[in-house]
Amino acid sequence: MKISTKIFLLALCSAVNCTAFDISARNLTGDWSGHLKVTPQMSMKLVFHIDDNAVSIDSPDQGAYGITGNLVFLSQDSVNVSIPQIMAGFAGTRKGDAIKGEFMQSGMRFPLELTKGVDKPNRPQTPQPPFPYTTEELKITTDAGTIAGTLTIPENADKNTPLAILVTGSGPQNRDEELFEHKPFAVIADHLARCGVASFRYDDRGMGESTGDMMSATTADFAADAEAAVSHLKKTGRFGKTGLIGHSEGGLIAYMLGAKPETLDFVVSIAGPAVSGAEINAYQNKNALVNSGFDPMVADQFATALLKANRYRLDNPAVMTVSDELLQEIYPQLNDSSVTRKLGETISATLSLQKINPWMEYFLAYDPASDMKMLKIPALIIYGEKDCQVPPSLNLEAAHANAPGAKVKCYPDLNHMMQHVKTGDVSEYKEIEETISPEVLEAITDFLHSL
Repeated sequence: MKISTKIFLLALCSAVNCTAFDISARNLTGDWSGHLKVTPQMSMKLVFHIDDNAVSIDSPDQGAYGITGNLVFLSQDSVNVSIPQIMAGFAGTRKGDAIKGEFMQSGMRFPLELTKGVDKPNRPQTPQPPFPYTTEELKITTDAGTIAGTLTIPENADKNTPLAILVTGSGPQNRDEELFEHKPFAVIADHLARCGVASFRYDDRGMGESTGDMMSATTADFAADAEAAVSHLKKTGRFGKTGLIGHSEGGLIAYMLGAKPETLDFVVSIAGPAVSGAEINAYQNKNALVNSGFDPMVADQFATALLKANRYRLDNPAVMTVSDELLQEIYPQLNDSSVTRKLGETISATLSLQKINPWMEYFLAYDPASDMKMLKIPALIIYGEKDCQVPPSLNLEAAHANAPGAKVKCYPDLNHMMQHVKTGDVSEYKEIEETISPEVLEAITDFLHSL
């Protein structure tokens, strides 16, 4: 599922108007990197590439590279940068071997210290050439624009070679589903090709080389993009059985398309929810409260009330005001303490919010049970025991019940990204060297070879 910091860098705001720089400022040119503290638990790596005339910025943790900036001021010991593309700014002064300054966003200021050079994390699974397979760059026209991606073709591929379309999780993602410089879809595509399976992975609409509107799109819209890719590739007649491998929200899309007759030949859902979005949302809020130090019982009571509130609002979309009686009915613990009264404000806001963003509106309302029950094709459903975003404690039993014909696997010590972890918390993601568990890769290819 979406990690909140992915939105953070896409909603930055700063304003700078003057433009001047000192041509003698060569000792500040080069690559500089630092970590922006987003929350007490989460930081993001930023890399600034500065020369005498221009600057660009990378956010490797988000898979965003080459964001163009403007040099507002550059001297031998100071730099001021505006980044219009993401509405951000940075101003700093050299102190010894570092540039110390502030990163500005939406009226907020965050301290940021940059040091010379770029510290590359170790990602041993990222595929490196030479490759024993070929790739083709494709652009496929959809009703909403164009999706661009990479078709990976094994050696000696023919019309019997299986083809998997890879579909990313929620939030803006590139074709590699890149996060914290992990490239899980590149790793999957590489593994599939070495095992005789072709694949197509693509940039989400509005990301990378794909066009279309990301901000107003829902899971159903992303499913339409995936279906367009399936249809296009099947029409080429180049491959054999064609299916979908989806991660997280992509797992939901696997169920949606798998339920349609004669659309797919197989589906693999990796950490795809088997319960409604409202239930997932309630769990994630409870988990966030507990991780923030709230009493687990208080967090559980709040999550129960939030689930009731979301269901009520979805059933009563015209609700604009919330009576005290309704709030008390949904959240009986409302007046237990100052903490619960503060949490009650969130419940009240949830009830009275007539319209939220289209993606969340759809996500909260969608229950995959009906689509899962329609699956008549081979299906593999995979969970990680330590997944804190789509937990097996909430989804595993539902997956067995909703898709009785599917192979359902739950692996110990794996998180939402299918990495071996200690806790499963999202704060571990960027520290882990493993991109995806070899056991999961083997399970996918064993399943495909059994078709």
